[in-house]
Amino acid sequence: MNYPEISKQVISSLHQSYNSLKNSPLDQKIRVLVELRVSQINGCEYCCELHAKEAMALKVPQEKLNALLKWETSDEFTTEETAALRWAEELTLLKDERDIKVLTRLFTERQMVDLTACISIMNALNRIAMSLRD
Repeated sequence: MNYPEISKQVISSLHQSYNSLKNSPLDQKIRVLVELRVSQINGCEYCCELHAKEAMALKVPQEKLNALLKWETSDEFTTEETAALRWAEELTLLKDERDIKVLTRLFTERQMVDLTACISIMNALNRIAMSLRD
């Protein structure tokens, strides 16, 4: 199904929101790591490839990309990256307990909003692609 053509305005709006995050004050390496991790959790192969390529273009070290599946036990990630990845998993998996307090110590309010929007938009795009793909 060519869902972007069928519902141009809706899908275009999602992509515009997604693209606007590239101008966010949120660190772009954190953004792409979060997008890749959300796509891994959701099992969206297309998005995983897309975000891995973008991460490499942003010069995210390969060791960090290799460690992403086991980020919780890896020493590869900064405190900010770890907090963002934890938030991504909490929101993607809809965990009952979410700890925003850690984010408030590491990120500005704008960065927290953009991070949360990034996670939400990526979940929407993953789920649309996976639901309506051939």
